[in-house]
Amino acid sequence: MGERWAGPGGTRVRAVRLAGAHRVWADIAGIAADAGHAFLVVEDGRLVGYFASVEDLAEAVDLAALRPD
Repeated sequence: MGERWAGPGGTRVRAVRLAGAHRVWADIAGIAADAGHAFLVVEDGRLVGYFASVEDLAEAVDLAALRPD
C-alpha cells in the first residue's frame, strides 16, 4: 500500500492497510471488520473519513482532481 494522491483545498488521499490505529478509526467509520485496506482522506490536516471502495471515495472526493503525491 502507501499510494498517495493530493487534490485542491489541501485534500490528501492515501490507501492504507487497516491495522493498529487505522483499524480502530476505520471501525468507528463503519468499515467492515474483514476489510484489509481503505482510503484515508484528510483535508488541511483534518480527518474527512475512511472509505472502503473507490465508489465510496468518489462520493466524498472529486477523483478527477487528484494527482499522485
